[in-house]
Amino acid sequence: MSELYILLPVHNRRATTSRFLACLKAQTYQDYHLLLIDDGSTDGTAELARKQIPALTVLRGNGDWWWAGSLQQGIEWLKRREVAAEDVVLLINDDVTFDPRFLEQAVALLQKMPRTLLLAQAVSAQTGLPLASGVEADLKKWRFRPAESADKINCLTTNGLFVRWGDLRRIGGFHPRLLPHYNADYEFTLRAHHKGFYLRVSPELRLVWDEKTTGFHRFERAPFADFLRQYFSRKSLGNPLYHSAFVLLVCPRLWIPVHLIRIWWGALLAVGRRALSVHELR
Repeated sequence: MSELYILLPVHNRRATTSRFLACLKAQTYQDYHLLLIDDGSTDGTAELARKQIPALTVLRGNGDWWWAGSLQQGIEWLKRREVAAEDVVLLINDDVTFDPRFLEQAVALLQKMPRTLLLAQAVSAQTGLPLASGVEADLKKWRFRPAESADKINCLTTNGLFVRWGDLRRIGGFHPRLLPHYNADYEFTLRAHHKGFYLRVSPELRLVWDEKTTGFHRFERAPFADFLRQYFSRKSLGNPLYHSAFVLLVCPRLWIPVHLIRIWWGALLAVGRRALSVHELR
């Protein structure tokens, strides 16, 4: 059986990470190595993990790695080790739980699927309903919607994504400077699909995702100066700078100008509406 390397970015969610580690300790498949990528935690998360997981490496950042940067740090660590091409890498969030056979089933399934990125099916901890998983991205219309069938999937999230190390090397890593957080997963999986890899979602692999621990940052009530600063920050889903980078990385050349105009026109409207609301309040 392949060795499994788990890339787990964390930041100041000790209780959340503890639930993840409890699931990991209960696994029937124990041939794994956990890379806890601790991006500036101050709540003792790394110390907790050291007490619970023997096969552990902690990579410490100072809080500016974010999601893509954290994963890239893990990839760079793997490059410096003698990792076999057939070994498996798991990219995953800490705000999920899973049953004891999760890793065993995933490794067994992936062994039957050459040139494949395999994503676990996430379900909501609050509702029990499946969450969006396989995505069909239409890069001409700039539309991202749930894929109607497996062969339509060309884009995935990275929460619970299994990939062979050799395939990951061929796909390449992330772009933390251009896409430090949002859309980094979509860019990575779109690139994999473009290079001829298959993207699959397995209902046999189930993750329970706590939606209360995640979410997008909204800044409508902030003062205008704070709104501008936050709107163009890495916390902002609508940041037009990162949306532009996403377009430049994944979009067919013919459609790049069209989508850039849409992005910046939308940003201008958002800023204009916010400025107008501040003026009206005065």
